Amino acid sequence: MMNAKVYIASSWKNAENVRLIADLLRKNNVQVDDFTDDSRGRYVFSYLDLPEHDKINGIDFLTLDQAKRAFIEDKKMIDWADAVLLLLPCGRSAHLEAGYAVGMGKHLIILGEFPPGEFDVMYGFASLVTSDLVEAVKYFTERNWF
Repeated sequence: MMNAKVYIASSWKNAENVRLIADLLRKNNVQVDDFTDDSRGRYVFSYLDLPEHDKINGIDFLTLDQAKRAFIEDKKMIDWADAVLLLLPCGRSAHLEAGYAVGMGKHLIILGEFPPGEFDVMYGFASLVTSDLVEAVKYFTERNWF
């Protein structure tokens, strides 16, 4: 049995939790792409790295070299992965990553809190929707991926 390869899609606001989950998955022999970790040769980009990031609009942003490089890196890693772990809360970009992954036939696991009154019908694309980290880890470790 081969180990799952997991891309974590989330927000920089969740960077600490992304790192903790990536470490936990690795300790369980899961291969992980962590967008916050450049120690493994990954290109890491945060909007906060841009001067006056709050003055750049969405169209102009896409013309920046950092944005182009980040897109290429993220797409490459989603293509590499068997599954995407969408860690909530997160924004549009992470949700687009998740949608792209599902469209490519990859597993989608959504992990977060789901308070009453907050829901999304399109989460039905996910292989697993859970608020339980242990359940999410088991999804990656207790199945025969190949």
